[in-house]
Amino acid sequence: MSESHDQERSPEDAPPYRFEDPRSIRALAHPARLAIIDALAAGDELTATQCAGLTGLSPSATAYHLKLLERYRLAETAPPRPDRRERPWRATGRQIQTDLDISTSAGASAAAAVVAAHFDTTRAIGVEFTAAGHAEPEEWRDAAVLANADLWLTVEEFQRVGKELAAVIAPYRRQERPAGSRPVRVMNVVVPHRPARPEPGPPQPSTRPPGTQGAIPLSSQPAPASAPDTHSP
Repeated sequence: MSESHDQERSPEDAPPYRFEDPRSIRALAHPARLAIIDALAAGDELTATQCAGLTGLSPSATAYHLKLLERYRLAETAPPRPDRRERPWRATGRQIQTDLDISTSAGASAAAAVVAAHFDTTRAIGVEFTAAGHAEPEEWRDAAVLANADLWLTVEEFQRVGKELAAVIAPYRRQERPAGSRPVRVMNVVVPHRPARPEPGPPQPSTRPPGTQGAIPLSSQPAPASAPDTHSP
């Protein structure tokens, strides 16, 4: 199982930092460390006090996590600021690559911890945006989408879907910040269902339009009068 996390300052030929030991993988899965990695990956230089505002921890506790990330060469100190009161930190610009043999219990457990931490972080971003949707500009509300689809794929198609999704995002991985831009979380999850029972025969044709299963546009537009209210409890 392979998972990557990009830091935008990375030179193209910089080798990724590889996490292969289950214990190290679990260290990476800490929510405070993931929050710091995400913040520094945007290209900002932040002090421990500023990072503490993202982690919800004290500056001293956050400094501990920064030093651990420095140990793994995922964060480094930046040049001092003019006031020299507190040293800032920045991303080293290295891609994080986790590779574990999930055929072992320890490897699978460590990989699952990283996956859960990433899901938790992304979930928090999505819930926060949706809850504050009334205060967001209409064009941003209408562009936000939450979608999922269960597809019957061969192994070859399964591999191709992941590569094609990555190719769609690739042109937007850039250090520049265009005018009017803001951070947008895009998460790709392409995983097979675990078989809970013997696989059924060929699925019956669905009346649902293909590709729309589970699509939830987070739009401010009202639903047609005849449409069922899917947002009611």
